[in-house]
Amino acid sequence: MADTSIAAILRAGIFSPNHIANDAAILHAVVAELRKRGCLVKVYSEEEFCDAGIHEDVILAMCRSERALAKIQRLEDEGRLVVNSGYGIENCIRMIMVRLLMQAGLPVTESFVVDTDVDVRRRLKAAGFGACWVKKGEAPVHHLEDIARCRHVEEAQELLHEFFFRHIRKAVVSRVVEGEKIRCYGVASSGWFHAFLPFRSGGPEDMDEMSEALHSRVKDICMRAARVLNVDVFGCDIVLDGNGDCWLVNFDDWPSFAPIRKEAARAIAKAVLALARRSSTGAKGKSV
Repeated sequence: MADTSIAAILRAGIFSPNHIANDAAILHAVVAELRKRGCLVKVYSEEEFCDAGIHEDVILAMCRSERALAKIQRLEDEGRLVVNSGYGIENCIRMIMVRLLMQAGLPVTESFVVDTDVDVRRRLKAAGFGACWVKKGEAPVHHLEDIARCRHVEEAQELLHEFFFRHIRKAVVSRVVEGEKIRCYGVASSGWFHAFLPFRSGGPEDMDEMSEALHSRVKDICMRAARVLNVDVFGCDIVLDGNGDCWLVNFDDWPSFAPIRKEAARAIAKAVLALARRSSTGAKGKSV
C-alpha cells in the first residue's frame, strides 16, 4: 500500500527497564516490513511525537507516557487508525488491567489493589496468601524494582512501605501460582498466535512440546484478554498449575517479541495493512 503513511512511535527508555534495545528492535523490524510493502513510515521518539504535528494516517504506538497517550487518544477520537490503541495501553496499567480481567471472568490469579500506606497483612492472611507478587499499580513500570516476588505477607508489607516512600500510592498484590510457565505472543485482529514453554523446550521453535488441546486453551485465554483490554499486539504469561489449570499471570501491550522477532514483525505488519485497508473502506473500529 504505497499510499499508506505511517507514524511509528518508539517507547521511551524509562518504560523499558532492561529491554530498551529489544523494544526498539521490534518496532524497527515492523517498520522495515512495512517499507518493503511500499509504505511511507516515519519513526518518532515519544518526545518527538508529543511535540510534532502528526499527519500520517496510521500510528503504531509503543509509547506509555501520559502526555503521549493523551495525544494518541485524541488522534483516535479524530478517526486515525492506532495500533495499539491509546485506550488499550491505558487499560494495561496494572490496577486497571486486574479489575477488567477479573470482571470479564478470565482466569487471573487472586489479586488485591491496595494503598501502599495501609497495613494489609491481616487482609492477605485472611485470604490465605503466602508467597505473593507486589507490583506497581497506578502507572507503567519504570524500574525492575517496581515488580517483586515476596516470600510471605510480612515481606510484602515491607515492600509496600518502600513503594510508599518512592511515591507509589497504589499497588497490586497477587497470589503466586506455582507451575509451568507458558510464554505467549499474539496479534488479536489477525488471530496470529505463538506460545511456547521456555523452561522445558529451550526455545520458541519447539512447539511439539505442547499438546494441541493445551495450545488451543492458552490461545483462547490470551485472545479473550486482548479483546477485553482493547490491545491488538500483545504478549502474556500463562502458568499451568499442578491440577492442569491455566492462570493468566501477566499481560503486556506490545512486548519485545525477542525470541521470535522476525516472525512477529511480519505478522504485525500484515495485520496493520489489513486494518488500514478496512479503515480506508470505512469499516468501524479503527483503534485496536
